[in-house]
Amino acid sequence: MTEAPSIAIVIPVFRHSVLLIEAVESALAQRAPFGIRILIVNDGCPHPETDETCRAFARAHPDRITYLKKQNGGLSSARNHGILYALDHLPSVRAIYMLDADNALRPDSMARAMAALDEDPEAGWIYPDIDMVGLSSGHDYSGPYSVLLHTAMNTCEAGSLIRREVFEAGVMFDVTFKAGFEDWDFFLSCVEAGFRGKNIEGFGFLYRKRPESMLADSEREREPILARMRAKHRALFSPRAMLELEQEEAPRYAFFLVDLDEVWLTTDPLAESEVLTPEDYSQRLWRARSAPGRHHLPPLTVVTRSETLAEAQAAGMLHGLLWQLETMVDQVHLAGLLAVHAPSDRMGLHILPEASRSPDEAAMLMLTTDLFMAAAGDAQGSWMKSLISAAPQPRVALAQVTLPPSLPIFALGEGGMAAALLAFLDGMRQSHWAAGALSLRDWRQPDLRRRAGSHMILRQRLGQQPNLPMLRGTGRHMGLILSILEFGGVEKVALNFARAFAARGWTLHLFILGSREAAVSQEWRDTIASVTFLGDPEFSPWGGGDRSYFGNEIPRWASSGNHPRLIALLHWLDAVVDLHSGAAVAVMSQLKKLGAVTVTSLHLADLSPMGRPSGNPFLTLAYEHAFDLFAPCSLALGDWLHAMGIPEDKITPAPNAPSFDIAPDRLSALIAERSARQPGRLRAMFLGRLDAQKGLERLGEVIARSAHLPIDWRVIGRAILTDGAPPVPPSVLAVLEPALTTPEELTAAFAEADVLVLLSEFEGLPLTVLEAMRQGVVPIATDVGAVSEVVVDDVTGCLLPLEEAVEGCLSALESLASDPARLRRLSDTATATMANRHWLAATEALAQAIDRVGATRTVGSDADIPPPAHIAPLSAGDAEMERVDLTPAPWVELCQNGPDETALLQRYELYAGFLQFGSPENAGVVCDLSCHPVRSRKGVTTRAIALKPQGRRQPWFTYEMVLPDAPLTEYISMDWTLRYALARPRNLYAQFMLDGGGENVTVDVGTLRGTDAGSTMNLVLALRQIDPEVLRRLTRVRLVLSTDGELLPFDLLDFAIHGRR
Repeated sequence: MTEAPSIAIVIPVFRHSVLLIEAVESALAQRAPFGIRILIVNDGCPHPETDETCRAFARAHPDRITYLKKQNGGLSSARNHGILYALDHLPSVRAIYMLDADNALRPDSMARAMAALDEDPEAGWIYPDIDMVGLSSGHDYSGPYSVLLHTAMNTCEAGSLIRREVFEAGVMFDVTFKAGFEDWDFFLSCVEAGFRGKNIEGFGFLYRKRPESMLADSEREREPILARMRAKHRALFSPRAMLELEQEEAPRYAFFLVDLDEVWLTTDPLAESEVLTPEDYSQRLWRARSAPGRHHLPPLTVVTRSETLAEAQAAGMLHGLLWQLETMVDQVHLAGLLAVHAPSDRMGLHILPEASRSPDEAAMLMLTTDLFMAAAGDAQGSWMKSLISAAPQPRVALAQVTLPPSLPIFALGEGGMAAALLAFLDGMRQSHWAAGALSLRDWRQPDLRRRAGSHMILRQRLGQQPNLPMLRGTGRHMGLILSILEFGGVEKVALNFARAFAARGWTLHLFILGSREAAVSQEWRDTIASVTFLGDPEFSPWGGGDRSYFGNEIPRWASSGNHPRLIALLHWLDAVVDLHSGAAVAVMSQLKKLGAVTVTSLHLADLSPMGRPSGNPFLTLAYEHAFDLFAPCSLALGDWLHAMGIPEDKITPAPNAPSFDIAPDRLSALIAERSARQPGRLRAMFLGRLDAQKGLERLGEVIARSAHLPIDWRVIGRAILTDGAPPVPPSVLAVLEPALTTPEELTAAFAEADVLVLLSEFEGLPLTVLEAMRQGVVPIATDVGAVSEVVVDDVTGCLLPLEEAVEGCLSALESLASDPARLRRLSDTATATMANRHWLAATEALAQAIDRVGATRTVGSDADIPPPAHIAPLSAGDAEMERVDLTPAPWVELCQNGPDETALLQRYELYAGFLQFGSPENAGVVCDLSCHPVRSRKGVTTRAIALKPQGRRQPWFTYEMVLPDAPLTEYISMDWTLRYALARPRNLYAQFMLDGGGENVTVDVGTLRGTDAGSTMNLVLALRQIDPEVLRRLTRVRLVLSTDGELLPFDLLDFAIHGRR
């Protein structure tokens, strides 16, 4: 009696009638202490010889071979057919092996693979090294299995032994991957189901390699297939997941901690790390030197002290500093970090001039491990030893971090880090592992050499930029991005945003984009977890742009800046709040795709030198699609945004509140003291910047003309010395006092004042007014911005028309100075109005909106390529269905025009009911539409329609082919075939958009390939995937092609639409 099989070998066959014999014979020749069942699956092969061969084998070995015949469905379908048969009919089978009909096995392959599977219960499948025959070569895939590597390259051959539990978990080969890499997709699905692979050397797998094969076709279609794979396994390919995998499988840094004499292998130094002694690390290093594909070694080496890491973390700068050093070491041999104290409560990060300081003064040094390894292999070591000389030969870049006096600066201990690096190198050089490691060789090619550069996998997802080495951990993370951080109103709002969301359990992170220094006060440091400086010398929030949106400049950096650098800092956040950072709006769309909820906090519109409203609110209108939520500081600004086209659902006001808290007992005492104050001279105060916005000239005139009144003036602030700034009037200078910044100083100033005078040219909702009213100070303010939301004339203060500001202010001052009862009434009402105005309440609606959007947000897989949704191709059963030509008549007529006949296609205007052309950032682009002959390589002449855009180059263009009045319910699918040539595009994306009867359906196709010679593409619109009730109402189909190629002609060389019914 035949032994019940433990393994099933599935051999799909299609057109390999003869090679099949070698595959089956190798399966029959297996030497194993268990039964093996061979399942030959004939996938509808048209060669009669295939069926005859399969039947002959089945008759010759009925107890070992089962022959299964099916209709053609592709390689994945054939494999699945065999797998399902094994699951249904062979209950004793514990694992299934996939053997293609043109490959073969050595006799002990299954025995060795099954033993490895039995020895490791954690392994879901055993995958081989690959020995190629035909085009002969050997390929080494040994070493620990890495999911991170698997996302970047196809490390596991389909010829793997796969545990039965994998298939019982529902993982099967995707039948829609007919163009190749179906095995890559399958094993990534195994990973998502919780399984992991394991390699064994000497598996005994023989792969037939030919110059032309299905694999060769797959490589030609690699990018479109990978785009589909990234979309299908979106969570696995997300940068967030990749960073976690990097920490687990391929740590980025080897930290040599001088004070501990330890080596930490980690990406995030705050996460759990592998800790080695220098001797153990030397073994790891020399193993990686001899076999880089088998052994991972962190690609970056850092020499520092554990105290330095702790001090950098205490400052909230650890991860940002590592990121900065990593960006620097891309350009030099070594990057180093020094620290100094600032004279005040400030933080900063500056790149020092080259050779201005000695590398041995650095508290931290970073270099690539490749350079470290090369130096360790240099017996003399004189080049690296020059680091401690007066003229170092390696190029060294140093960054200097500035810390507040209250924080410790990074200590060097007993010696500099350059000397510590040299000592570390000496230890590696003298290790007994070195000599033997350099002599090891393997005849197989190390196909996983990429293991040594695993950190580049995530970089490729993020535009080749280093990414912040910070693991998310638990909880929710919010990033606040500002261009500068000083003492302005926007910065105060940002701090209170941070406090309010920290109180809700969020972890806050601060990103400074436009400056290398910032006023990161103790209040900030008590609220946020980290502060990071972008340090991009090209970043500027405004200026340099050559485009405008309704007359408002689009900053140059927004159009052409290094966006991936900023995305690499922010991609991992759950929410990103933009606080008037200007050009940074350009990255919000990508962050949204990567899973972040994007919010813009808006405060006021500036005035241009010509008096025209401009600034951040106008810029965000141009990037409306990139933001999930708009958080204006006032109801009035919210109404303005709605009137300017922002959907109401996206607008969630977060009305300003006083920027600092006063304890309730203290506030009650201050109000009581004001009430007990005896009438006397009126105490008037101005508090703020001395610039044109604040109505400096009007203030000066009021002070001068009120000299005869019983008023004592205080002007508290700082003059803004910029080109074109108005001079400070003498009357203002006479009473000018230094600016106040601390809550205690501001509270005391408001306690002394009776009235606050603010005669601004333009405003948002000024925090100073709110803070003054809270303490009973009566505001006298111009009716600009949203001031009228809190200042009601003769109720809570005095509201003045801008054009009558001076006279109105003088009248109000005179009235209040002579009428203490009116002053008391307005003061009491102002205080009552502010009684319940605080930031937790102000941000409650916004917090709920962020939660609502975040609950539906999916994590994107790629920052550069929009992930396409899958469209299933026609199945084999549909192949003989009736094809009806639906090509629009205008297209046929246009192609029949004579050579050089032209037409003018206006902005998004249908040409004969068929063709449109335009750009998403504009209303469309005028182009010439002409018919001209095109001669193929074979000498055949055909007609082509050339779209030649007019005007300036744009970053994106959209071509739309429209099929109006389509009888969609009559068809199960539509085949759109086009041959095109598009000059030098980087990407070409396709999607179908269907509408009619109040319904809209969008089906993404994904990335197409464009070449100068022309590419033929068959795009299948599977109508039966659409709900029949919805389909019945749809009447129009548009094929939309979007490209970021240059503004050059787009040729439609051929075009046809066929419906199948």
